[in-house]
Amino acid sequence: MQLKKRYQPGPVSTSLALATCALLGVPAMAEEADKWQVDGSMLLYSETDRVSAIEPVIKASRTFKNESKLDLKLTVDSLTGSSHNGAAVTNGPQTFTSPSGNKVYQINAGDVPLDDSFLDTRVALSGQYSWLLNRTLRATSGINFSNEYDFFSVGANAGLNWDLNQRNTTLSFLLGLESDTIEPVGGVPEALSLQPDQLRTDSSESRTVTDVLLGWTQVMNRRWIMQLNYNLSLASGYMTDPYKVVTLTDGAGTALESESLGGVDIGIGDAQIFEQRPDSRTRHALYWENRYSRENDDVIAIGYRFMTDDWGINSHTLDMKYRWQLDRGWFLQPHVRYYIQSEADFWYESMTAPEYTTVLASNDYASGDYRLGKLTDLTVGLKVGRELPSGRKWDARLEFMQQSGDTDAADVSAVIGQVGYRFYW
Repeated sequence: MQLKKRYQPGPVSTSLALATCALLGVPAMAEEADKWQVDGSMLLYSETDRVSAIEPVIKASRTFKNESKLDLKLTVDSLTGSSHNGAAVTNGPQTFTSPSGNKVYQINAGDVPLDDSFLDTRVALSGQYSWLLNRTLRATSGINFSNEYDFFSVGANAGLNWDLNQRNTTLSFLLGLESDTIEPVGGVPEALSLQPDQLRTDSSESRTVTDVLLGWTQVMNRRWIMQLNYNLSLASGYMTDPYKVVTLTDGAGTALESESLGGVDIGIGDAQIFEQRPDSRTRHALYWENRYSRENDDVIAIGYRFMTDDWGINSHTLDMKYRWQLDRGWFLQPHVRYYIQSEADFWYESMTAPEYTTVLASNDYASGDYRLGKLTDLTVGLKVGRELPSGRKWDARLEFMQQSGDTDAADVSAVIGQVGYRFYW
């Protein structure tokens, strides 16, 4: 549930998820043909002393009499607060420049280095259309756009699913392509250079992402359905976060001075370098989910996801939900999610001068972003809602997330709240 803000390949995965729903979701007969189903929601996310987000979402879908279906989605994210800049917690004060390089700010000894100028708004729009090729073969295609003041993304996807075994088995294939343009404030920093020197290169960089998803959905019996997905993600281009730095220390927890390394002096403890990540990333993910409907119409959903990549990160996610179906359309749904990951091969909490010399000489990789370090997080929550006449529905959920890692920067707690409403038009 951590808020992964910038430059993490994601829109393609979102598009593939939407396409998967179009192929493997609720059958068209569960919706009213030739009527728009409109789902609106408002999500509030708040980390303690850090980032807060407001996210309104509007989704509209329509199933036509020929069993084709159109899905449209508009998302607006507004984020404010303080964001970790990648630096380590040290036993002395540190000095940093703002993302634009025009301002200087200091962090006290023992405090997590946070940039309190974090502010962004994202607008994302996607569309998905699926149709029958014959009685057992369905196709889908879609496009998506995402825009921020320093980031633009456009993507497309296409897929097929094939029903077998009297429609008790479904095999799926989905392909997504994405092109991203990154225009950091102040220009693209020179990787591994000292932040006080403000060495900037091009004003923008680009990246491409290709996602392939293979899916198998199986009706095990009249109450149990299982789904198994494999996702291959290939990213190439600018993978570095231009706003993240790595702290250079003496090995005993004190930040070095930039001038001692031949750099510009902007204040005490100012020896920070801009990070550098590999220009490609290959990720493999396996997702397994089981849903079981009990005789009283309660539904149990258990999902497990394993991810591994060539950066050295392995992660495990366990997600469990239980939906209690109550009288008069009411329902309760407790939710528990547990996540754990290992650190990237090039992750540093901080770096000594000899380590920096070695990395610089070999043009190697280095990042202090806690999202690439060891992480563990637990999310628990509850959703309550009610099914109303004419297909209408409302729901509300409240969840609490606690994250921890090897650094103080990784220790994050957050509250997530969301309300939603569905109607037909």
